[in-house]
Amino acid sequence: MTSHVKHKRFKARKTYARLDHFLTESLTEMSRSQVAHIIKGNHVKLNDKPIYKKNIEIHEGDVVDVELVELDREQKEYRPSLELIKLFEDDYLLIIDKPCGVSVHPGSGEHRETILDVFRFLYPRINEIEDAERPGIVHRLDKDTSGVLILAKDTNTMKRLQKQFKRREIKKTYLALVSGGMRYRNGVIDAPIGRSLRDRTRFKVVDNEQGREAITEFSVIRYYPDRDFSFVKLFPHTGRTHQLRVHLSYYGNPILGDRVYGKHHTFKRLALHAYSLEFRHPITANIIQSYSVLPEIFRRYLGKKDRNC
Repeated sequence: MTSHVKHKRFKARKTYARLDHFLTESLTEMSRSQVAHIIKGNHVKLNDKPIYKKNIEIHEGDVVDVELVELDREQKEYRPSLELIKLFEDDYLLIIDKPCGVSVHPGSGEHRETILDVFRFLYPRINEIEDAERPGIVHRLDKDTSGVLILAKDTNTMKRLQKQFKRREIKKTYLALVSGGMRYRNGVIDAPIGRSLRDRTRFKVVDNEQGREAITEFSVIRYYPDRDFSFVKLFPHTGRTHQLRVHLSYYGNPILGDRVYGKHHTFKRLALHAYSLEFRHPITANIIQSYSVLPEIFRRYLGKKDRNC
């Protein structure tokens, strides 16, 4: 649905850290989200070459050509279809219960509504955060992982929370259903993780020189011998991409429903849930403990005796 295509050409008079910053300043009639839309839609050229990334640096003298297509009505009148389930909120941060099947932020090949899309709509002041691409996102959960997620409302809070995660000062607890019985009731999986050379979207345990440190502590809540699966608590001490999924698969107990790292598809979704986060509030210094109730699909699978888990 495009019509009345117009073209505009701009010449940069100074250096800009990002293309979208330059275009937002140049195209005063358009919002930042609309600028991002035309960049992603292949309507922008930099020095006569098509450009698709909004974080490309613009130098003085660069020429940017823009095809000003009429945006779809849905783009102009965006209304979230997703509700943010709030677990805690104050002036500085928001903690939500993220549902399974929703990405935290847009990524490669991801065009559906994300948590960040809804967060931007409900809290437009986060667009003032220095990280324009992922404002307020201090950590992430995989698309198919549910549970506790922290969002920052300003730059200062975001930076402080990111430092806490980097320093491993935030205690994270996950609940998972895994295949088989684990060798020990309690233990630690200490195995470095790196990106797979065969498939760049996957990760695997590698040797120390090729991978990054990854440590996962686990505790078995209960083993179900009749169906050969275990209900476990997981405490990641590091935050590598896909860490829990890779570590459990490497240990011989892949998470149920994991179609990338597992072999058993007896669960309708990835059986991984971010159960709790405990941390010191970056501004008030109060201890914050936030919990997400185990989803109903987990409780049904565990059986009536475990409905209070």
